[in-house]
Amino acid sequence: MQPLPTAAVPAAFSFANRLDDLRTQVLVVGGGAAGVSAAISAARAGADTMLIESAGFLGGLSATLPWLGFHDREYRQVVKGLAAECVDRLSQADHGSGYVLDPKCGSLASLNSHMWKCLAMELAQAAGVRVLLHTQCVDTLREGDRIAGVVAHHKSGFQRILADVTIDTSGDGDVAARGGAAWEKGRTADGLVQAPTLVFRLGGVDRQGFVDACKDPANIYREWFRENPALFNKFAGKLDTISTFVLGGFAGHIERARANGDFPFPQTRIVGVKTHAADEITVVMTRVLGLDPVDVQSMSSAYAKVYAQIPPLVAFFQKYIPGCAEAKLVEIAPMLGVRESRRIMGDHVLTMEEMVAGARHDEGIAMGGYHIDIHRPKGTWVESHNVQAYTIPRGCLIARGVDGLMMAGKCISATHEAIAGARVIPICMAEGEAAGINAALAARSGTDVRGVPIGELQDRLVAAGAEIGWSLGGPDEAAIEDYGQLPMEEPPTEGDCDPVSASETAWV
Repeated sequence: MQPLPTAAVPAAFSFANRLDDLRTQVLVVGGGAAGVSAAISAARAGADTMLIESAGFLGGLSATLPWLGFHDREYRQVVKGLAAECVDRLSQADHGSGYVLDPKCGSLASLNSHMWKCLAMELAQAAGVRVLLHTQCVDTLREGDRIAGVVAHHKSGFQRILADVTIDTSGDGDVAARGGAAWEKGRTADGLVQAPTLVFRLGGVDRQGFVDACKDPANIYREWFRENPALFNKFAGKLDTISTFVLGGFAGHIERARANGDFPFPQTRIVGVKTHAADEITVVMTRVLGLDPVDVQSMSSAYAKVYAQIPPLVAFFQKYIPGCAEAKLVEIAPMLGVRESRRIMGDHVLTMEEMVAGARHDEGIAMGGYHIDIHRPKGTWVESHNVQAYTIPRGCLIARGVDGLMMAGKCISATHEAIAGARVIPICMAEGEAAGINAALAARSGTDVRGVPIGELQDRLVAAGAEIGWSLGGPDEAAIEDYGQLPMEEPPTEGDCDPVSASETAWV
């Protein structure tokens, strides 16, 4: 992939309303889950830290979704540290569910999204992070092989922000790409990325009516249980008592709606989460195929399509799904959920093979155990591969061929398949925590990000409560017995389609 044109650090630039330069030790670009974690961790590690965010709040997509993937398939908690601190604080204040174990996702936590936005800002302020909202990165500053900061635009005008270390948590790898770093996008065969979703929430759901429908094996409320009826029986018995659970089924209801002309969308399953709020469901069903997430026309068209899908989806729930006759639309996420964009090539490229095998790296700085979950770029439903608990090496967070630049979140150095497992919110936060501490240590000692001794970084992460595999322990046999465990091997996939959608050629 050809890098974008780069910008050297100019003594002056010609933009109108140019302001005086800002300087900081660590600059974090993007205030989503990874960026919030990176900025707070860098500031807690003693670095002067600035966080810029294009929206008017912190949290990004993590403020629109339940958080999946704190535990692995053996129910060991592989993500701790700052991400766990946030879940604990929100749950203790009765703003979240705490951890709920799950045989496919490992675990999930349903949180009050607005209280999470409040907490993110509170923690950033308490750590001393300088936050600039409604601030867009418009160019990257480069001195030779070193990324020196960015050019930003905000309400006051244009401004250079100079930094010892810059962390790209933009989600799209904007800083790295504009700074000339190598990047890839999409799958190798055709460059297509995973299908995106605009999430919305339904209120007014009759919890018991909906739960009873999920307990009915004829509905297959989770597709993963189709081949595992014994596991379904085990887990269905918990639906009355657990506060939140994942949805990924009801295909028969959708096909009946489609036959009646009530479901003209490229989706074949109800996808979402029954949240900890008794009468609410988070719906993750809007879909756009063929998106280019770094093309403004493509993104604008995608928004038009997904907004058009929401009213008839609400009507579908009301008409076809038990417990949802009185459901009402209560919130639409403020941004499209883009599952995959640019992936910045780093010193190490994380692969699916490493994740499936549960690779442990000597330079491991974060862990993951969430399954590889590819929302098909040219079809419907998902392609899935179960994984074992693995570590992410520091090289995945350091952009190849340049100095002074790290990344965290879904733009880390990984393959198309690997990022489908490493993109979930807790793992992104673990990456951000590692990048933030590494950047702070580098800036405070005057070394490049590669010059921080890996042992020192790992010791600091462990002291902060992060899990990097040193204290993981063996499988939680009691939880496996209680919640069940899906087999490691998935049923074979069928390319871009599955049996339910194979005839829908207009979607391909």
